[in-house]
Amino acid sequence: MVGGTLRDIRAEIRSLARSDGDYAVVCGRTGSPPGAATGQRFPDRRVAGEAAELTRDYRAALRRYDPNSPYDDPQVYEVSKGPPRSATAESDDDYTRYSAFCHDTAGALFEALSELGHREAETAAMETYLTLAEVVDDRDDFCLTLVWSLMSELDVRLSTAEQRAVVEAAAGLFCPTPTPNPVEATLRHLETVGFVEGYSVRPIPDSEADIEADGASETDARADTRTDARTDGDDTSRTWELTFGDYALAERTGRIPTLPIAVSLLRRTPDRAVRFIDGEALSDGRWRLRLRMTPKGSSAGLISVEAVENRWLNDPSASLGR
Repeated sequence: MVGGTLRDIRAEIRSLARSDGDYAVVCGRTGSPPGAATGQRFPDRRVAGEAAELTRDYRAALRRYDPNSPYDDPQVYEVSKGPPRSATAESDDDYTRYSAFCHDTAGALFEALSELGHREAETAAMETYLTLAEVVDDRDDFCLTLVWSLMSELDVRLSTAEQRAVVEAAAGLFCPTPTPNPVEATLRHLETVGFVEGYSVRPIPDSEADIEADGASETDARADTRTDARTDGDDTSRTWELTFGDYALAERTGRIPTLPIAVSLLRRTPDRAVRFIDGEALSDGRWRLRLRMTPKGSSAGLISVEAVENRWLNDPSASLGR
């Protein structure tokens, strides 16, 4: 299956990597490291060049199923000098960034399924995708259909514990690194790749940290909220409210998919447990999602969560996403 192939290619890349390497690989089309080489460094330019060619092989394995999978433009650079200017410039190719994100996420999930021995779920996800690909009108939607197929099959075939293990393993393939304000960083990344459009992030104070109505002014409350958002790197527990529009995986069902958000968030906060709580459809194709981060415990809701039943979820004339 594709998961085993992708896993073998990534293993080759890792075998070339060195933690103190002076060279790395970046995609000239997206300005980001190719998914299979994220976080990896290499001892010299020649070895980094070998790794760059392997990232092409990784993408080619996915292109067998989605002919629109973008071709990587891997470029080798010296870490001390930073990526080449051509790779850091803003790209006008929005679809390339969007498709690369979908394929990097799907590839990591297929690898995780293969690694953890969930052959039945891996096969079912690919069969679902191949069936849907026959009826998808726009070939540009193939990449999203691949992610949706994985989400759908993981949701019904794996237990909560198995789902958590798969998503955490997939996130781990991106060399997780603690990131300041990981929730906002995740939404910003999703907006950059075109998976959402417009977002806001609001910390919801715990009961012990609530501002007493008669003890603080409205100005003080706004200041405390800004401080919470800036200091998310501490080890306290916190609940967050995310609002975003044009969610690529929006569905008119009783659940809202969280899978790509979960993978993207867990790679930015490897030392915290993430529990998605619930979601709600809003007007104008926007969504509200709540999640809680804690320094201990188990992550949950990493595939999908219940959506609040309201007029926007049930109104067939309302726009829910792309």
